[in-house]
Amino acid sequence: MKRIDFQASKHPFLCSLQHAINFGKDEKGLAAIEFALIGPVTVFGLLAMADVGLAVRDRMALDHIVRTGAQSAVENPGTTVVLQALQTASDGSLSRSSSAAALSVAVVQECACPEAPASPVGCTTTCSDQKPTSIFYTLRADTVAASFLLPEMAITSRARVQVR
Repeated sequence: MKRIDFQASKHPFLCSLQHAINFGKDEKGLAAIEFALIGPVTVFGLLAMADVGLAVRDRMALDHIVRTGAQSAVENPGTTVVLQALQTASDGSLSRSSSAAALSVAVVQECACPEAPASPVGCTTTCSDQKPTSIFYTLRADTVAASFLLPEMAITSRARVQVR
């Protein structure tokens, strides 16, 4: 059987076959190809983690704002004072200016009889057995967290405080 020397052969098909065989064995540039495949996935993952991390920080800031308002509501000073406490606590507490611009806080005062807490009544109402009404403050803070990569996320924190 006759051996064909690919290098010595001038046949174009045999030369290209030899190049194809050598190309499969050649590992030059393999790291660049792997980086080109893995790099974008890694960057996407890092940006997504940063977005989620900033959203979690904004949620923690909203929780802090609502807790501050709840501490103020325990003294039963009225909705105006509690709302001012929420607004004071919200100054500069969010991580991004877009979240701070979209921040909304609200306070609602409700009264209910102890035997039917789900049914609101007037705060001057006397309940059965001559018991005074229970006073509830519902505090809410909402914002929209803008992000680098992920869609905008609505973040909400709520608390309900019973004063008496």
